[in-house]
Amino acid sequence: MIRFTIFPRLHILPGQKANPYIHDFVTSLEREGVSKVVNPPHKNPLLSLLPPKNWGDVFIFNWFESIPDFKYGPLQSVIAICFVLLLKSNRRKIIWILHNKKPHAGGHTRLKRFLTRFMAKKSDLILTHATEGVEMIRTHYPYAADKIHFLHHPTKNRLPESSNEMNPEYDLLIWGSISRYKGVLEYLTYLRENPQDLKICIIGKCSPASLADEIRCIAPKNVTFICESPSFEELARYIRHSAFVLAPYCPESVLSSGILMDSLSFGARVIGPDVGSFKDYACEKRLKVYTFHHYDEIGQIVAIHKTDPVSQESYRKFLEENDWKHFGDRIIELTKSIH
Repeated sequence: MIRFTIFPRLHILPGQKANPYIHDFVTSLEREGVSKVVNPPHKNPLLSLLPPKNWGDVFIFNWFESIPDFKYGPLQSVIAICFVLLLKSNRRKIIWILHNKKPHAGGHTRLKRFLTRFMAKKSDLILTHATEGVEMIRTHYPYAADKIHFLHHPTKNRLPESSNEMNPEYDLLIWGSISRYKGVLEYLTYLRENPQDLKICIIGKCSPASLADEIRCIAPKNVTFICESPSFEELARYIRHSAFVLAPYCPESVLSSGILMDSLSFGARVIGPDVGSFKDYACEKRLKVYTFHHYDEIGQIVAIHKTDPVSQESYRKFLEENDWKHFGDRIIELTKSIH
């Protein structure tokens, strides 16, 4: 039985919505009964790891380089560094999952760079969900090149019974938690300066909340903005009534994208920046993923590919090959290869 400790494992309060990645990760590791996650959810996911009772044989760190953005981030970063050194002295194995080129939030730049370099050096295994992540490690941290592995971002099969409508209500759907790094304001600014005959729907809660007012002020008349977080059932309906899901992300920090994978799980056509997973899946013939370098290419993609047929069978095969069960199996297999 392999014992895992996963960071961060937050305690989610009733009524709260959170990124399901960690919950699904834990479930995938415990599904077959050959491994167990020993640390329970906690309101402080770092400090909760300090008691040895929460120590597994293998520690999996997600978003380690973003610890400076936590409350008392610089102090927690020092604790995290010392803790990793303690784990290494106790011969625990460390897996670092590289999700982004750099943390999305600004500030503490030097500290975040140090933490990235630190984990590249101290980890026994590095995993990333985009081939660009592999290139990043090999280029900037060549001493860690033999530790980096690409694994598809795991996904689920939520395909509808029939294909999306051929005459959708919206050309573009932008959905999910809306943060500044996601480029929504930049794209709306572009649309105001370059009016286009596109019907666009934006649905999602904003962080910070003031971002919603900025969107309302700048959004052209052809943009519908719904400031709420849809359920997956509601999201399925919005995707079914949209020709494309658009991720207008600023490309500086993005590698993999949960929005991309969740959209594909519904059988969506997706448009995103020519980086990371978007670039990878634009080359995947079974999927309909299109990439842009500049915003003016988005309208062209819609015009050319709006009626491209989506093969549900091709999507289904891709989704099932890269579901959470297979992901958990691959993590366990790679863990066993650590010497």
